[in-house]
Order: sequence, then C-alpha cells, then structure tokens
Amino acid sequence: MHIVWFKRDLRVADHPALAAASQRGPVLPLYIVEPELWAQADSSARHWAFIAETLKSLRADLARLGQPLVVRVGDAVTVLRDMVQHYGATALWSHEETGNAWTYQRDLRVGAWCRDNALPWAELRQNGVHRRLRSRNGWATTWDRFMAEPLAEASPLAPLDLDLGTIPTARALHLAQDPCPDRQPGGRAVAQSCLRSFLNTRAEPYRWAMSSPLQGARACSRLSPHLAWGSLSLREVTQATWQRQSDPELPRNWQQSLRSFMGRLHWHCHFIQKLEDEPRIEHENMHRAYDGLRPTTPDSTRLHAWA
Repeated sequence: MHIVWFKRDLRVADHPALAAASQRGPVLPLYIVEPELWAQADSSARHWAFIAETLKSLRADLARLGQPLVVRVGDAVTVLRDMVQHYGATALWSHEETGNAWTYQRDLRVGAWCRDNALPWAELRQNGVHRRLRSRNGWATTWDRFMAEPLAEASPLAPLDLDLGTIPTARALHLAQDPCPDRQPGGRAVAQSCLRSFLNTRAEPYRWAMSSPLQGARACSRLSPHLAWGSLSLREVTQATWQRQSDPELPRNWQQSLRSFMGRLHWHCHFIQKLEDEPRIEHENMHRAYDGLRPTTPDSTRLHAWA
C-alpha cells in the first residue's frame, strides 16, 4: 500500500508522485485537513472555500481512476500513523512543498516520524524549484528542461474498502466568516477554462495591461490560485503556452504578450526558490539595511485608514 499525500498539488494530471506510486501497487490518495494550519494568520475562509471546491474536483477525478480521495482531519503525523497502522502502508509519496515556516516544521516532524518507523517517504519535484540548491548557475536552462518533459500519467487505481471522510466546512474549521462573492472558484475544470480563455482570448494586451488596476483583472492570466494549490501544474501551463506561441499565424502583439507571460512563469519559480534557499526571509529582511525601516509602533489610525 502506497499513501500519496496531496498538499499543494490538488490534481490527477501531471502528478509525478501519483504516477510513480500507481505503478508500484495499491494507492491510498490522502488529503489531511490540519486545523492548526488553518488557525495561522495567513489562512482564511475564502482560502478554504477555494480549496474545498478543488478537493471535490480532485475526489471525482481520482474516482474515475478507480479510488476516490480520502480526507482526514487532524495532525499530519497522527493521521499518517493511523493510516499505516490500519491499512499497512509501506511507503509515503508527496511532492516537495515550499510553504511557510509552519508547513516546513510540520514536514520536519513527518520526516522524523517516517525515519523512526522505517517508512520510506519519496518527495518528488513538481516545478522549477530545486531543494538544497548549491548554485543558481544554469537554473533557467534546467527550468526549461524540466518543463519540456512529458506530462506524468497515473495508472488506474485499485479500489479500496475504507471510509472516504468528509470535506469539512469553514465553520467546522472555526474560520471567521469571510464573504467574497467575486473570489475565484476552485476546481480542475475552472482552472482549465481559465487557462484556455487566457491563451486564446484574454492574453493579447497582457504585456501592456498587466500592471493596470483596471485592465489587469482581465488581461492577466488569473491562474495564480490554481498554480498555488496545484489544480494545474506549472508544466501544463508552460507547455500549453509554448504550443500557442508556436502558431505561425500568431500576431506580433500576441507573441510579445506570451513572451512576457513566459517570463513571469520563470519568475514564479525564481522567487519561490529564494524562499527555499533562505527560509529566514519569511520573517527577516534579506538585506539588513531594511531593518528598522518601518516604525515598530506605526500610526494605527493612518494605517487602518490606508488598509
């Protein structure tokens, strides 16, 4: 039994960890809802609403492969321990995650538990970020090479006889009400539609309109949440963009805009790589000259008025 732990990769298509595990035996596809994570300051009900929609889509896609998504609520180590004890799992698979300090510490705990219990944990790369990178020399070339690799395809999954669990509500996670009628909806179909509309309809003014508060809302790709939570892989988006660029009849302004977009896809991984290499910059200034630039006790009246 192989557990595939979904984190920021909520899709079936081009999922190297799922593809590798599915070729080696029965797969238990697992998402762990961690209440402590959702108690952090950078989490909100609107985030969870997007993820819950994406999880429903992922569950349906996995069901078509043979085994729907299993959802559990609790501490990651506790949930994984229960899964191994009850279902005899012999390996854990996931993608490498560059999250925040909380997820980094959680992964350290999971790694220590796996080592203590002789459970192999394979963490596979899913984008252009390199873990334990010693030098940035040749980084862009390596990025292009990885994005050009064939999309990973999962094998059919054997059905398992176990409780799938429910996807909790924001209220169940004790998240404050956070109404956002115009937020972007989650799910694979929405992500694919968003990508198609950008590459075929909306991207023409991208290069000139991306910085406009008025035009940017439509001219930009709108793919950020789907890339952040993995309803699309960066490789899928890159290859679809390359294919659109290869159209010999593509007008010059389209070519320029898609070239700019490709630059931003590189930047996506470039800046995550900075956090991967220097995790301290989540809490500290990268350049010490910025220390003390902001007052420690800002004028709250003006700050709140600006906010």
